[in-house]
Amino acid sequence: MKKITIFGLLALMVVGIVISTSIVSAYRGDYSIQGPNYNEERHEAMEDAFESLDYNTWYELMAENDRHPRVVDVVTENNFETFVQAHEAAESGDYETASALRAELGLNNGNGPRDGTGFGKGQGGRMQQNNFIDADKNGNCDNPGLRQGRGRR
Repeated sequence: MKKITIFGLLALMVVGIVISTSIVSAYRGDYSIQGPNYNEERHEAMEDAFESLDYNTWYELMAENDRHPRVVDVVTENNFETFVQAHEAAESGDYETASALRAELGLNNGNGPRDGTGFGKGQGGRMQQNNFIDADKNGNCDNPGLRQGRGRR
């Protein structure tokens, strides 16, 4: 009887973890699910910014409350219209076009660049890609502070 109780509690715990994880991460990259910071007033202001192609208002809404999501680094005033087209495509149900436009912008729907550099991989454990200096154009690092050689390309 004790084993059955322990097994039942363990199974319940695993199911709870799976459900809570799927709920928390469900909105990432899925245009049909509202994110955790959704509210109707902010949504309406965001829609107005999209309709009028008002990058500054959109940026302020995205950066309010000291937030700095990656999207504000990727979407600029120059490519905001493409971002709006992706938004409109998603709203109309054309997720393939929306995903293609987001990938063109470098957003990748939260999936990362898929180049093996996530979580420090491909970095030698340290973020050194900006320290690579190839002054003599031979493919080797000429930065005397680095001992790793080639760096990230």
